[in-house]
Amino acid sequence: MSDSDDDGPKAEETEEDAEMKKLLAGFVDETGADDDSDSSDSESGDEAREIEIEDNVLDHVVLAAADFESALEEFTEKTGVAPKIAGAIKGLGIKTARVSFEGSSFLEIIAPDPKSGGPIGNLLKASGISGLKPFHWAIRNERAEPLKDEVNKFGYTPDHISMFGAKEDGTPRKWEMLYLYGHKMGGITPFYINWANSDHPCETMPIVGDLIGVKVTAPSDDPVHKLIAHTESGGFSLEEGDASFELKFDSPEGEITYEATKMVGFRFPGFEDENGPIDGEEPTMPEFVMPAMPELLPVETGDYDDIPATEG
Repeated sequence: MSDSDDDGPKAEETEEDAEMKKLLAGFVDETGADDDSDSSDSESGDEAREIEIEDNVLDHVVLAAADFESALEEFTEKTGVAPKIAGAIKGLGIKTARVSFEGSSFLEIIAPDPKSGGPIGNLLKASGISGLKPFHWAIRNERAEPLKDEVNKFGYTPDHISMFGAKEDGTPRKWEMLYLYGHKMGGITPFYINWANSDHPCETMPIVGDLIGVKVTAPSDDPVHKLIAHTESGGFSLEEGDASFELKFDSPEGEITYEATKMVGFRFPGFEDENGPIDGEEPTMPEFVMPAMPELLPVETGDYDDIPATEG
């Protein structure tokens, strides 16, 4: 993603789109502008590689952590590849970094931005989450916009966001996202993204290795099965069973696995204010590491009838 200034052709914009643009207005793009990191990965001028962008397949997986620098160190030590800093989404209070798999799918790391608070950053800060955990995943689909009118029959409430901006050469660019609410699976249910005429992030990211597979498991009665059957999306496996998510990929340090039974998933503020409460949802909590209970002081036992009454 990049700055959302409207330098290109205009399209009809909802109040929700306008609110989302405000949230993303402070996004620092892949050039690394406004970033104080000393990492050369944040510098511009990386040579783009040619990739084949297949539609209706896995686009990327999002991992979340409570601390950005620690997350990058953990990933680099674990895989032998340093993620490229992509920027900060100041409206959401997060910083992002990415690595590509061979091909056209990638991994995105998000964590709180210490310079800017926001709803998602604040959630991750307060979560007590330990290390990198799966947070959400995206399917690349050119039909993200018309799909918003089709998901209701599966019980989902669509949140479609169109973004406009400009490439470095001034060429107008657009991309869009479709988030699905009204379910109980959190980030195990995917969101959809259409990069439209935007450059795909994989073109300039370091490659960590081959994607071995993404396995998504959901109860047999969960609507995600009907959703995926409807869109006929690929690049991952979907099975019936207890909710879980598993990502496996190769790296210079060997095979890497990230897995979770609960994923928070993106949910953007302001949606319910404009559209009302969402039916069918129950709060989905991440795999928080809760602080231990303090030891309680011993309680003196005695006859409470002996305690004198307090005069009023």
